[in-house]
Amino acid sequence: MCYEIRMEKHMREKNQSGPRAKKKVADSVRWGNVFLQNRLVLAPMAGPGGHSFRCLCEHFGAAMTVTELCSARGILYDTNFVRNHRYLRIAGSKNKASIQLFGADPADMKKAVRRLLAHPEYGKTLVLDINMGCPVKKVVQTGAGSALMKTPDLAARIVEAASEAAFPYGKAVTVKFRSGWDKDHINAVSFGKKMEAAGAKALSLHARTREQMYGGRADWTIIGELAAQTSLPVAANGDIRTLEDCYTLLHTYGAELCMIGRGALGKPWIFKSILNEENNGSPLAPRPEERAKIILHHLNAVLETQGEEKGIREFRTSLVYYLKGMPKAAFYRNKAMKAENYEELKELIQEFTQGT
Repeated sequence: MCYEIRMEKHMREKNQSGPRAKKKVADSVRWGNVFLQNRLVLAPMAGPGGHSFRCLCEHFGAAMTVTELCSARGILYDTNFVRNHRYLRIAGSKNKASIQLFGADPADMKKAVRRLLAHPEYGKTLVLDINMGCPVKKVVQTGAGSALMKTPDLAARIVEAASEAAFPYGKAVTVKFRSGWDKDHINAVSFGKKMEAAGAKALSLHARTREQMYGGRADWTIIGELAAQTSLPVAANGDIRTLEDCYTLLHTYGAELCMIGRGALGKPWIFKSILNEENNGSPLAPRPEERAKIILHHLNAVLETQGEEKGIREFRTSLVYYLKGMPKAAFYRNKAMKAENYEELKELIQEFTQGT
């Protein structure tokens, strides 16, 4: 059956209550076994997607955020969560956070899920997300991340193990994956159906192959094919930056959530901007003094958890994104790399935001 016919059939079956065009970004939606207040979520990202940034995105309207991926096996050897707390931390996130794990051993995953959900903080996670899309070499070479798209039977056993461990706690397991390993092995649809059969309650698809890493264009048609052939809600990920992008994915390709990743870096207000545009046609553009306040809030939150010396080093990566597209960005980036304390960085932020 060709793609167009499948999509037409999908539209008829899933929209008996009205045309899909009426689906709005601001609509509440069921995800796993919880309801989210709108259809915009922050994608998991290592580094700049840490706890402080996630809380900032929640403040600006992200209905859910996802933690940085954390090793299931690593959790088993981290008795008091000393090494992994910075990745798993969800306190202060208004209970809008999902924890993401990766691993290639079902037994490890089952034990890690049990440990997490028995924890007073981590047990408050909305859902448990299993990462089967990370393309980074150090993850893939362990057989985890996007490598699992080459071993769907093992991936299914991992989801079964996680689901069994999560069930007594009333938590749902979701899965995030890619279009395929490379352009010659696009298997997102069959892979997603296998995850559904294994017990996953929702699916997130980054519409790029592992071979693409983060380059090239995301192929949203694969999202449409997956949504047409599974009964689970599908979150779309890849190249989402505007309200128009969201409407295309929701209305044309049948996604239920829009998962924004790199489009939010340096622009945590993107969620509020899209929701605001849908309501009154005016995208949000923070004034210089508001932009400075947002960036300084982000900086202060990082320093509070990491300390000044380590926090400044860590925040530089985020600052590069805030500078992107700004006048004299290279000049201010070089100054930021030389900043040694909070006051220097604060002065720099106020200086470049006033220049916008």
